[in-house]
Amino acid sequence: MSLSGPPQTGPLHPLSPSAPGRTSQYPLTFFDNTFEQTTFLTGWLVQGAIDTNTLAAALARLTEKWRVLAGRLESIPDSRLWQITVPLGPLPEDYPTYVLTECISEVPLSTYIKIPLEASSESLPQSVFLHTSTPRHNSVWSKGHPLTCWHITHFPASSPRELPYSCIGFARSHGVFDGVGAASIMRALVAEMHGKEWDVPPPPPEGMHSNPIDTTVHKKLAKGKPEYPQVGYSPLGIKGALWLIGWHLRERYWRGSTHRIFIIPKECLSSLVDDVKSEVRRENPSVQVTTGDVFVAWLMKVIYAKGTSPDTVVHCSNFGSFRDLIFKASGESLAAYPHNAFVPLPYPALTVRELNAMTVPEFTLALSRARCALNLDHVVSAHQLMTENRITMPVHPAADETLVMSNVSASRILETDWSPVGSQGTVCSYRFSATPNNLVLANTAYISGRLSDSSTVLDVNFSKARMQNLTAAIEGLKSQARKI
Repeated sequence: MSLSGPPQTGPLHPLSPSAPGRTSQYPLTFFDNTFEQTTFLTGWLVQGAIDTNTLAAALARLTEKWRVLAGRLESIPDSRLWQITVPLGPLPEDYPTYVLTECISEVPLSTYIKIPLEASSESLPQSVFLHTSTPRHNSVWSKGHPLTCWHITHFPASSPRELPYSCIGFARSHGVFDGVGAASIMRALVAEMHGKEWDVPPPPPEGMHSNPIDTTVHKKLAKGKPEYPQVGYSPLGIKGALWLIGWHLRERYWRGSTHRIFIIPKECLSSLVDDVKSEVRRENPSVQVTTGDVFVAWLMKVIYAKGTSPDTVVHCSNFGSFRDLIFKASGESLAAYPHNAFVPLPYPALTVRELNAMTVPEFTLALSRARCALNLDHVVSAHQLMTENRITMPVHPAADETLVMSNVSASRILETDWSPVGSQGTVCSYRFSATPNNLVLANTAYISGRLSDSSTVLDVNFSKARMQNLTAAIEGLKSQARKI
């Protein structure tokens, strides 16, 4: 898409290569390293024209208070790890603490989607949420670049009877912030936009200090243990990395993988979840089954129902935060820790034949038990694997292919209230992983959250066959809901 208009607003370049005055050096961990080549992008399509000056003022207040967000990423000498140098004193006027860019689209929004949004639609392009100058690798973020980037694309109204629309993009290195951290940033920004008080995380102490995750893991290792459980990570050499890239390229160009948005009505999902929970609890009253357990089980069975060899070993890499596990082991709260603190849940790797032989309630029970089995040993095991191998990816070593799943609905990031800067309501939300080589990751699914009518947004990138399976299954849910 061709874009025009003013390229930037707010305090931007020249980029300051280092933090000024008194600083704190806050080390990151190998859990961050795994995603150092990915910039994660959350986008919102909203009604209304966004006032970038008001947004810039809120971002300035946010980064002035939460000093980690005003920091700079740096590599730790003689190490594969990274650290954030956090400024603790007054910030100079020429020291940018965020990047905010904006442009006016040369084409109408109808070029991409219909309004009102259809039940299933192609994703908006990444370019309407991401400025071309945004880094996509920690090696570029570390060249004095602010840690968060925000981009606005304006779609002006074409007539007095039409509404303007805006796309808002929030980009950050996935090698610095995870989903929980991004949600914390958004909650703080919403408070600043509304002029409300919020719990500002205290700045880290001056000088160099340790990371609570590393400290806890090393203490656990010092106690000694013969072996730790297998985790859903695999070490990748050059051949393994090339194979993985080739797999994603095959899914895109050979099997027709595309990026689509599905909007699932509340009554459809409620009917599915309530029925499955009821059946599981009938035989297992003590089991804590979540909506996420049911949805992951249903989705995996749907996409692998047909079109995949029954001998294919599949695994779902669904991420779970281990912040509470660190707190229980160390007494140090990670409630305000915005960096990567998750591992894939210890789900079983199954053949498609085994998966299809189970009912949704049976598979839901298996996933629920696996989720509850996550413990500090899994964190230690993952940490050891990352420490010993230069490149690791969240793919199960026994699996032929992986469904990458993320449920961010609980964070309510989709429901961000942009009204103080001109929004008249959120139409939809979008997710992207921007990589240095523009590789589009296939076989991914994000439960993005709920819209104002309580419908759920499912953001997926599937092959043609699996997209057809999913489309048919959602239509089946709708048919069942209409009968109730």
